[in-house]
Amino acid sequence: MGNRQSRERKYISVKELSTGFSDNILPPDHSLAGKAIELWYESGKKAAITFTNQVVLTWETIDGSKKSGILRCPYAAVAPREGSFFVDFITPHDDKSVSIVLDMRRTCATIVTGLMPTQKEAMIPLIVRAKEGMALTPVEVLFEHAAVNMPFSDVTPRHERTKDLVGERVQWVYSSKDAYEHIYLNDNTYSWHCIAGNERGLADTDRCFYYKIEKELYLFVWIEKIIPTLGVLLEDFAAMRSCGKIFGREGYDMSGQIVNFPVGSYGTRLNRTEYDFSRLSNARREDA
Repeated sequence: MGNRQSRERKYISVKELSTGFSDNILPPDHSLAGKAIELWYESGKKAAITFTNQVVLTWETIDGSKKSGILRCPYAAVAPREGSFFVDFITPHDDKSVSIVLDMRRTCATIVTGLMPTQKEAMIPLIVRAKEGMALTPVEVLFEHAAVNMPFSDVTPRHERTKDLVGERVQWVYSSKDAYEHIYLNDNTYSWHCIAGNERGLADTDRCFYYKIEKELYLFVWIEKIIPTLGVLLEDFAAMRSCGKIFGREGYDMSGQIVNFPVGSYGTRLNRTEYDFSRLSNARREDA
């Protein structure tokens, strides 16, 4: 008889991933405590945020004549650079993830809102999603731009989509036992590979988004399809540090509690790939 195939590595739950994963996070920044800001969205709605203290904020959105009501939410804030904040919280009752890149120097913000799928949505097979032209991941994510403490206008700065990271291969070390490499393949896809840690040997290619915050500081967001997960990071390629969070549910069936935990890492550039498309064109002409 031939050798029996060994059992493949298990894709772990978000709860399992969170264990000991946050050794290299940035220290909390409490300089927003006691302050209030208004976000004037490009879409016309407005949000009022009061940082009541170092760990709790209130959040209210006004969209036309519709008010959300004042929500009281625990929050976390870090400052990867002076004047730039990453603020993160979960809204009560609907378990939405809200991550805000607050750029006080340029008085603008990018708001990333994420939502986990229902159990029914999460259980749709990938082959069905492909057949029906659906997104391969059921995780929902929304990007919105806003001005800080003034109406949004034609001159309001924006954090724009970027291709700067495409071609980079980087190792990110999240803890004494957890390390991953990221390969930023193209405008909307990247590959991750666990070098060490609970997911060692696992790898996948997932949907992602890149925004440029300022020189060598990028917002990197990914959504996973095997275990529905949202990751939101600020990656500083000058300091080679990252900060942010990972969001999901604790179990595999999407009926468990929300898991939302901070992450941070130290990075090392491994290499960069540049594609010479002119050579592809020349090859086609030569073949012809």
